[in-house]
Amino acid sequence: MSQQNAPDPFDGLQDWAAETEKKVRRERVRRAVAGRVPMVVVGVAALVALGFAVPAGWAMLRDDTGSAAEPNRQPADGVSEEIVADGSINDPFAGTAAATYPKGEAGIDLPTAKAVTGFGAAQVDAALKQVRRAMIAGRLDSTMLVDHDPDELLALIAPNQRAAISRWFSDRVHTNLATWIDPAVRLDPDQQPRVSGRITYTSAVRDGRRELRVTTNFVWVYAFKGTTQPIAVVHDENQWEFPATKNLRADDRGMWIGNTRSYLALMDCAAGDRGLLAPYRMGAVGNPAATEDPEELVRADHSLDIQDGCP
Repeated sequence: MSQQNAPDPFDGLQDWAAETEKKVRRERVRRAVAGRVPMVVVGVAALVALGFAVPAGWAMLRDDTGSAAEPNRQPADGVSEEIVADGSINDPFAGTAAATYPKGEAGIDLPTAKAVTGFGAAQVDAALKQVRRAMIAGRLDSTMLVDHDPDELLALIAPNQRAAISRWFSDRVHTNLATWIDPAVRLDPDQQPRVSGRITYTSAVRDGRRELRVTTNFVWVYAFKGTTQPIAVVHDENQWEFPATKNLRADDRGMWIGNTRSYLALMDCAAGDRGLLAPYRMGAVGNPAATEDPEELVRADHSLDIQDGCP
């Protein structure tokens, strides 16, 4: 079908866009102790700051003139996007930065493992691979996304921190580490989440104990089926800490969750209150005074220092 005369999928949303302005977002900061670490590893578990960010919706992707942005109908690979019968584009990521992001696990690219103070290259490599498994378990595995079962992720955490992290899920304050899709919506079965970010690592000392600290900063963009707005976003920055094992009790060995923070974007405030992810829904209440361009919140290099935009 010719794209030249295809209806604009944003047509009719301008009035809604005018009412809600360019962005509605939130950042709710909560603090919870991730579990007391035995004195032999004092301070490995850090405080946790949770945050949510909510732009007003897909219609808020705007160009400099303030008009609804035209989707990018010619992807980088030169393959034209198919226009379906109702005039919509079958690629929910078209027109956003996520259109060029890798699909699923391919977006989690590990850095080369090199020796750092206190840890050999093999230890660094093993830690990086464990972090990658945890990221997949928390953000990409359907067992977590749809079934809301955190057991696979919890099994990767040091035994003496598992109970504390498990409570994050029962209390629904887990969004820094994992994604639970709202049962009221459905992920697009034909679209893997788009993933972009970076991983760094360093040797550090916390309260006198050497640790390998891995920091991940990633954007996860999910596509939905049968919703007015087709995508929602999670941006997280997490520290995964591996204390040196000398004089360490067996149950303290392994991967600990350190500082974590995140925001959700292009999503529904009410779902976020319940620890769930759903795309923004027409008629949802938000803050029309927010002014930041939602398109920027899809980028992995966006700051996680944001303001609350939900009621």
